Amino acid sequence: MTFRTFAVASVMATTMLFGQAMAADLVIYDALDQAGTAVKAFEAKTGLKVDLVEPGSTGETLGKIAAEGDNPQFDIVWVDGSAVLERMAEHHVLQPIPADVYGKVNFTAFGKTLIPASHAFIPTGASTTAIEVNTSKVSKADAPKSWAELVKYAGFVAAKDPNFSGPAYQWLAGLFQTNGVEEGKVLLTKTLTNKAISGLTSGGKINKAILSGNAKIGINQDSGILAQQAKGEPVIAIYPSEGSVVLPQGLGISAKTKHVDAAKTFIAYVESNEGQTAMQKGDDTDFYFMPIIDGVKAKAERPQIKWIVLNDKAASAHEIEWKQWYKDNFGQ
Repeated sequence: MTFRTFAVASVMATTMLFGQAMAADLVIYDALDQAGTAVKAFEAKTGLKVDLVEPGSTGETLGKIAAEGDNPQFDIVWVDGSAVLERMAEHHVLQPIPADVYGKVNFTAFGKTLIPASHAFIPTGASTTAIEVNTSKVSKADAPKSWAELVKYAGFVAAKDPNFSGPAYQWLAGLFQTNGVEEGKVLLTKTLTNKAISGLTSGGKINKAILSGNAKIGINQDSGILAQQAKGEPVIAIYPSEGSVVLPQGLGISAKTKHVDAAKTFIAYVESNEGQTAMQKGDDTDFYFMPIIDGVKAKAERPQIKWIVLNDKAASAHEIEWKQWYKDNFGQ
């Protein structure tokens, strides 16, 4: 091949790749199991093309966005955790969700409580953090009924590091909100005494530690526990007596997107009965979310829960500090 032929071929290949990259009507960064099924159904219904980018956990997704800095490559981000989305909006990574978008969504009464005053994001569903108990290791009678009772199982409690997990930070901030910051720190210091299982990076690793490792109890997203129950595993979810902080799934729109109309179209689909149903077509953790749209039933029922809505402003303001404290004390 001559240099000229090679050069022409290279330009054509680059042009084709560039064209493919530009072909997407919407670029979505996500850390949720059901994003793929929702996007596939959305594309089939609307004919719009979505480039779905899945860096991994919420922490990894946010890390990718941070690394892109002033040149963000996403139009929408879809993750768990109102606090992290609030912080992104405060730092002008996200633009407010337009008021007319909220007005077209048929939220349940519970769903309406999750709409942030800042309009930093729009909730698409919810879950919470519960106490996961392996009933083959701990009897239901002896299982802890509150966060405070976790101390009885010090050294055998598995937990996620909030530096890697959006849901884990939402839980940590919620614990500090309900118990008090210093009191919460004392409780965790007395409970999470085994670093081999106190700084795990995912709910899947918590399940593994509980089912086949040396953990008996886990602090885990309840949708992940429900998914394990559906597979026949000997685990139950206990909702603590202090209350359970709500963990919204949220869609945020990039402050620099040039595809606001496509973003609005995607949000409208996800917030419809059809979209919410598409989001449930799978067996992993996030498919067991709690729908917040009228007329949509969850894959698994939850008992009556004492819900606590997180103070996102406070959680966002202390995010770096509290994450570092957790890493210093319990990280691997």
